[in-house]
Amino acid sequence: MTWYGSVMERRRDATELRARQRELDREILARLDERAQLSTELRALLEAQPAFDEAGDRVASSDLEAAASGALPRSAVRAIFNVIHAEMRALERPARVAFVGPEESFGHQVARDAFGSTAGLIEAETVGDALELVIRGRAECAVVPFESSVDGLVQPTITALSASELVIVAEREAPGRYDLVSRTGNAHDIDKVYATAVARAACSRVLARDFPRATLLDVRSPRVALDLAREDHGAAALVPEPAGACSGLVAVTRNVGDAPDLSVRWAVVSARPASRTGNDATAVLFSVDDTPGALFEVLRHFAERGVNLRRLQSRPVRGESWAYLFYVEVSGHTTDRGVVTALEAIRKGTRYLRVLGSFAHHG
Repeated sequence: MTWYGSVMERRRDATELRARQRELDREILARLDERAQLSTELRALLEAQPAFDEAGDRVASSDLEAAASGALPRSAVRAIFNVIHAEMRALERPARVAFVGPEESFGHQVARDAFGSTAGLIEAETVGDALELVIRGRAECAVVPFESSVDGLVQPTITALSASELVIVAEREAPGRYDLVSRTGNAHDIDKVYATAVARAACSRVLARDFPRATLLDVRSPRVALDLAREDHGAAALVPEPAGACSGLVAVTRNVGDAPDLSVRWAVVSARPASRTGNDATAVLFSVDDTPGALFEVLRHFAERGVNLRRLQSRPVRGESWAYLFYVEVSGHTTDRGVVTALEAIRKGTRYLRVLGSFAHHG
């Protein structure tokens, strides 16, 4: 066979494979339509259920990962079905969800990913505002920043949660990366950059170093920054990574944040606790007297019952000099016997104790 004939044969083979892929895509769509119909029928039966409870989805995802043949990596199976389950959950149990930040901010994207694109998402300026919407019944859940890989626990969230009776029912981890995008993707074209105050602060060093002549213009949301950048050949938008990737604009520079490895853990907060999934974590906040061994006396109750201590952090108590709250995260659910008995024992040796909630552990 000639070289030309070999090339033509490969092209025919590729065309046939592409055609088969399109057929399979249509089959997948048909199955998803069937799945959506079942979710719609479930809607009337689930009105009394919590707005967010991933126990069932967690079991289903584990079964699907175990059944995967290997052609598709397990991580890809998990990612694909996380999206499917979120969208179907929105059909089964539509929820009103408060999130912190403007449209297309990290909080908005995490809320949309967790609850589906058709969920009723409500913008809140602060963590306290988001939780207040849940307390007043205007939202069923709130998505709030909980922990940063750079700065640790988010103090406004801990403070607001400790002052309420709401509980954490789920966690989501997402990178805190920013992209600079424009119509052309050419850095030499840029004479102005549209960004929110939060984005500017997160990328200030890189912007000053790489784009010293660009005029920085404040906007209220990443969505506005993207819209303005589309209209101006010489403009760029500094936006969270997923928003930039889906905007239709071209990346000038990716991951331009001053902390390029930043990752943020988000908490889904509700008035109703989450069910057990079999792989849970429980978050607890407490304080102890300033006496020798006081902290050890609390922590030993977990160890004696075989409860794994996953995290331990301390935070200063606002308004009290040199007083600290301790945050611990342990393996298990608040209904697990070991966790239940440990918490009962701990109550006797703490000045303050607040169980912040149990949730499926995604680590």
